Amino acid sequence: MLCLCLLTGLCHAQANEAYFDASTIRAADLPKNPPTFSDYSVPVFVGELAEPDVKSHPRSRLFRSKIREGAKRGPNFAGHYTIVGWGCGSSCGSLAIVDATTGQVFHPKNLDAIDNINVDYDALEGSDESLIKYRPDSRLLVIIGGINEDPKLRGISYFVWEHDKLRRVRFVHKPFEVK
Repeated sequence: MLCLCLLTGLCHAQANEAYFDASTIRAADLPKNPPTFSDYSVPVFVGELAEPDVKSHPRSRLFRSKIREGAKRGPNFAGHYTIVGWGCGSSCGSLAIVDATTGQVFHPKNLDAIDNINVDYDALEGSDESLIKYRPDSRLLVIIGGINEDPKLRGISYFVWEHDKLRRVRFVHKPFEVK
């Protein structure tokens, strides 16, 4: 695979400038005082993992292999939950949240699909090319990009996992500019 720099003759930073525009989600869009993972810290479960209940929800049945395989990794979110993700098309991802202690599988309606269209990952903290950021010892979930194909939900979202639901606690809107 050829580097973008070789194809265009531009260094990576210049290439980003050439391909991104005013609608690009960048580091400058991150709020100055965002919610932090430590604001929502929880202890991490250590113990035997429950088998995911992939028969309890129609969406779980569709992605049962991915959910079962992902849940085997153990808790990676909010103490005793495992976020399992999969692709849902070009620049798109979906997820389920599995309770490692009960096996219950959640599909938050306010987070059916996430897209990363026009996001400058290199400029964002961590630059791990991830649409979502989370930790095993925190209930905070950060989404960078579009949510559920709704232009009003495009930007940077901060969610907290509470009572088996995601509640948005902060949002930085970054709409596509119409030219």
